[in-house]
Amino acid sequence: MKGSMAMKKLLHVVRAAILIAILPSAGFAHVIWINATDFSPAFHQKFGAATKIYFGYGHRYPVDDFLPADHLSEFVLIGPDGGKNSVELDNKAGFLETRITFKQPGQYIVAASLRPGFYTMYTAGDEIRHKLGPKSGLEAVIVSQYFEQYTKSLINVGEATGESFLSPVGHRMEIVPLSNPYSLRGNLGDTMDVKVLLDGKPAKFCDVFATYNGFSNTDDFAFATKTDANGIANIRLTHWGNWLVKATMKVPPTAEMRDQCNDMHYTATLTFEID
Repeated sequence: MKGSMAMKKLLHVVRAAILIAILPSAGFAHVIWINATDFSPAFHQKFGAATKIYFGYGHRYPVDDFLPADHLSEFVLIGPDGGKNSVELDNKAGFLETRITFKQPGQYIVAASLRPGFYTMYTAGDEIRHKLGPKSGLEAVIVSQYFEQYTKSLINVGEATGESFLSPVGHRMEIVPLSNPYSLRGNLGDTMDVKVLLDGKPAKFCDVFATYNGFSNTDDFAFATKTDANGIANIRLTHWGNWLVKATMKVPPTAEMRDQCNDMHYTATLTFEID
């Protein structure tokens, strides 16, 4: 009997360890990013310019899972002058495909964020249970995380000039390019510096990943690095095409969040095109 109980506890521990190991591919860990049918639409004096935006969600770039429309807390277009306008979804199902028009050439940023949330995994008797909520009132908590996610896409309309891409949009976590990616080349092995901000301050030693469309059909990235003490990371652009950069950071809970979670996770993504 005692041997049976010991084996049962061992299996319970092993099962919990396996679940923790596969957490990055669990639903709550889905990552959001913005895709565009045209990152550099030509501008016509008579008709302006347009592109279609759709959301990537999951772990396989450029498309994976569908993003429920009610998961979005923000969807805006930021113009070259810094003006911010809300974008109404054309389609509230599937990949949330939405057409965006531009009346003037310039550097535009499409920005969005997910509604913050919690994920908790805990044991109840011999069962491992999952909860999309805080750990409050629960015992035997294995994992409990609070998460926020933010995303931006850089759209270069016409013969754009200026430094609009280099200005933060004010997300709690944000990837800010330090040079215009549309002036860089992938086939020549150019590098691109980005600065990661958390609460407006440099995100020190933050994990940064980057990949391009076609590199992998799984959850792999072509490049991985960390920011330095100034929150800056250097990304080698080894290929032309559409690129995704992801920054992620885990911090201890604040005093007011300690009873609700064990960790606070922040993720930011940035998409653009490299010639």
